Amino acid sequence: MNGLDNPQRQTRSHRAYFGVFLVVGLAFGLVGPSISLLAEQVGANLASVGIVLITYGFGYVVGTQIFARGYDRGMGNRLIGCSLLVAASCFAVVPLVSARLILALMFLLFGAAVSTSDVGCNTLIVWELKERVGPRLALMHTMFGVGAILSPLIVRGSDAIRGDAAYAFWFTSASITAVAIVVLLHRAPLDPHLEIRQSETDITNRQILLIMSFFLAYVALEVVFVTWIYTYGIKTGLSKNAAAILTSTYWVGFMLGRFATVFLSRKSHGILTIQLGALLNIVVCVALYFRLDSILLPCAFIFGVAAAPQFPLMFGFIGNRTSLSGKMTARIVGTAGLSSTTLPWLAGQLLERLGVAIFPIFLTCTAAIVLVATRLITKSFGVTEHISKTV
Repeated sequence: MNGLDNPQRQTRSHRAYFGVFLVVGLAFGLVGPSISLLAEQVGANLASVGIVLITYGFGYVVGTQIFARGYDRGMGNRLIGCSLLVAASCFAVVPLVSARLILALMFLLFGAAVSTSDVGCNTLIVWELKERVGPRLALMHTMFGVGAILSPLIVRGSDAIRGDAAYAFWFTSASITAVAIVVLLHRAPLDPHLEIRQSETDITNRQILLIMSFFLAYVALEVVFVTWIYTYGIKTGLSKNAAAILTSTYWVGFMLGRFATVFLSRKSHGILTIQLGALLNIVVCVALYFRLDSILLPCAFIFGVAAAPQFPLMFGFIGNRTSLSGKMTARIVGTAGLSSTTLPWLAGQLLERLGVAIFPIFLTCTAAIVLVATRLITKSFGVTEHISKTV
């Protein structure tokens, strides 16, 4: 009877969600380093194969706006597990594809599947842990960095063995499948606000617009850097090994930054950390613009450390001030998908046509928007001081 009266006490799904973010990070980290190999695989140039970034992002948005709404209807872990199985199937097929349009289709389906699981994990972990979610939410996002840090090395190993990225995609597919099974074996948490939530009346349209602006800029800041830093390194004269190490160095910094967020989320310095991180991102971009190649590795590391805490700290800030639903999380994640659809593709086109100098300029603009949006968001919630409680 107790189990029926309080099913929330019986769920431990957040541990499985850590695994989801681990393999999603592994999958996401493959995209940038494998772009040149995928171009060779389908016989296209870099600018042309960039269509996979568009279709991946479009699928990501579709997933958040259509499938992810199922969490508010009680689909829970079943939806997360099934979406992961779709993602694993797509990655298993990618190395067998020789046509650019088929490759784009695989990334479209993969994007929809990943966004659906992303919304689910971010929403359900808040439902399960409620006021205790802060450190664990940060740890879940840290696992994304742990997976992503290995991706460039896995791609490089596959390239060395086969001359393509096939082994990297198949290994990731198997890992996603294993985690999907684990998620399906766990009982999903229930929405703690289900009986009282009638509408999103606790947040205004202006606040929603500001929140969307923040995540649009932040995801561009993160995704554009990691997608094109490998290519940037090659274009500035680095070898493939050195470029792979450069990408991994970013992920090392990113992982450490996310790990630090576990402790930062316990303190009252969340917003200040976001603002300082955005400023540090701008400083790194200045160094990249002036082509200080001797500090390229430290720059990648610092950029990752500075960028990593910004998403989970802002997500925690919002989740602690609204009755977070699957619909609201879908808006946030959908904005992230829109950003990852358009802005990395745009950055790639500019990088190809205008040269490497445009790369740091583009990133500086996104960091500046993050900085301004953070300030406006805190003011809109009545938090005027620079130091504000995040969770």
